[in-house]
Amino acid sequence: MASADPKNSLTVLALQGGGALGAYQAGVFQALTEQGIRFDWVIGTSIGAINGAIIAGNPPERRLARLQEFWHRLAQEEPAIFPFAGAAAWMGPLLASAAMAGIFVNGIPGFFTPRKGLSWDPNTKVPPTEASFYDTSPLAATLQHLVDFDYLNSAAVRYTIGAVKVSGGELEWFDNTRPPWRGKFTPHHVMASGALPPGFPPVKIEGEAYWDGGVYSNTPLDVVLEEDEHHDLLCFSIDLWAPDTRLPTSIAEVLNQEKNIRYASRSREHLHDHRLVLNLQRAVRLLGDKLTEAQRRSEEVQRLLALGRSSRINIVRLIMQELPQDNYLKDVDFRRATLDTRWKAGYENAQEAARHKSWLQPLPPDVALCIHHPPG
Repeated sequence: MASADPKNSLTVLALQGGGALGAYQAGVFQALTEQGIRFDWVIGTSIGAINGAIIAGNPPERRLARLQEFWHRLAQEEPAIFPFAGAAAWMGPLLASAAMAGIFVNGIPGFFTPRKGLSWDPNTKVPPTEASFYDTSPLAATLQHLVDFDYLNSAAVRYTIGAVKVSGGELEWFDNTRPPWRGKFTPHHVMASGALPPGFPPVKIEGEAYWDGGVYSNTPLDVVLEEDEHHDLLCFSIDLWAPDTRLPTSIAEVLNQEKNIRYASRSREHLHDHRLVLNLQRAVRLLGDKLTEAQRRSEEVQRLLALGRSSRINIVRLIMQELPQDNYLKDVDFRRATLDTRWKAGYENAQEAARHKSWLQPLPPDVALCIHHPPG
C-alpha cells in the first residue's frame, strides 16, 4: 500500500455556495491553517467564491484577518424589540423573524441594498442587469478593499470559480492560471459567481451576463476530479448543505429540506461516479505496468494506456450540520450570534479532522480516489 506522494501533491480547498452559511468555511480555514496546512489551489462557488478570493487574493499572513473583517462587516446585531426579550426563550423566533425582516428590507451594508424604484410587478421590463430585487454594487467596493487583485492575478495560489451564462445556461470556470482569464480577475468575476437570482442581478464579464454558479452546480468538485495534471491531490471539500434524515412535518420543514437537497448538488452521487471512473483508470495504469516493453510499443496498447492514471486524489469532506433553530432562511441569517456559532462549528470540525489525519493512511494500490468523512 502507498499514500499520496507529498512531494508531488497539491492541496486544494473546495468551497460550496450557501450565503450566510459560509462563516462555517471561514472557521474551517482558520483551523486548518493553524495546523500548518497551506493551500495551492482554491475553488469556489457563490459565497465560496468570495471566501476563496479573500484566501487566494492575500498573502498568507493577511488571510485570516481579512476573512474576519469580511464576516464582521456582514454580521447583523439582534434587534432589541423588548427590554426583556433576551431573558425570554419564547421570544427567540420573534427576534429571528425581525432580524430576517430587517435584512430583506434594508439589505446588508457593503454587500447588497434594495433596488431603488423596483416594481413588484414581475412582468415589468427592465435592463437585464437590473432584473433583481437587490443591487450588489456595494460588494465591489468590499472586495476591492479585502482582496489584493494584483496578488490574486499573480497566481501565487491557483483560484478557480464557477459562474453560469444566463444566455444558454452553460457553466464556465474562471481560472487565474488558465486563458482567457489568466491575469484578468476583477471584483466582477467574483460577483458573477455569487449573483444568485432573482435576489441578485447578473454580472457582465466581457459582454457576457453571468449568474451564480450554484444555479448549475453548487459543489465545485468536478473541476478537481477532472483535473488532468499529473499531481496527487489532497482536497478539503467544505459543504454547507446536509439533507435532514427525518421526514418534514411542516411546510417550513419541507422548504428547508427541499433547499438542502437542491444545493447539496448530489455531491455523494458525483463522487461515487468519479470514484468508479478514476479507479478504472488506475487499474489500466497498473495493468500496463505488467506488460513487456515489446507489448507496450504497440500503437493500440499505447492508446489504451493513455486512458490510465497514475496520480491519486484524497478528498476530505467536512459537512456543516444544522443548528437547532435553522430553517429555510438559514442562508440569509446574518445575525452575529449565528455567524459566530457557524464559524466555531467549522473550526471545531476541522480541528477534529486534523487530529485524525485519515488522508495520511496508506491507500491500496488500485485506489485512485479515496473519500474521507472525518468525525464531527
